[in-house]
Amino acid sequence: MKFPPVGVDQVLGLLKVIHNLGGRTDAMYINDAVDADLGDLAHVVDAAEFLGLLKASGGDLELTAAGRDAVEKPLREFQKYLKKRLSEVEPFASLARFVSERGRVEVGEVLEFLSGLGYGEDGARRILDWAVFAQIVEIDEGEWVVPS
Repeated sequence: MKFPPVGVDQVLGLLKVIHNLGGRTDAMYINDAVDADLGDLAHVVDAAEFLGLLKASGGDLELTAAGRDAVEKPLREFQKYLKKRLSEVEPFASLARFVSERGRVEVGEVLEFLSGLGYGEDGARRILDWAVFAQIVEIDEGEWVVPS
């Protein structure tokens, strides 16, 4: 499965809503509880599942232990979890290699690289956001992507 190009904030928002509903809920209720800026809920759920933060079965969404931690523990802990989890999967593994082989790469070039992996312009930017959030890479001086 290709990592869905959804925003970090969208996934965290979904986790918080489910957490506030007791950690498990019917997916139908999420649509009512969540404002439209969550975008396509199915992709957000897929991303959360991909990251091991959520289990979806029979229309129910349930937080995993990691999903609960993401909401309850300091953000820094969640970032460490993500770094470990994302460093080994695509497109993040390729992105990390691409950047570390070059030392520093212009943001535009990184976005082109990610587009070449099948992400559109918005998707590429979101993947880069995840990589920065998970501290796989950093943005330096606003225009360079460097290894973290």
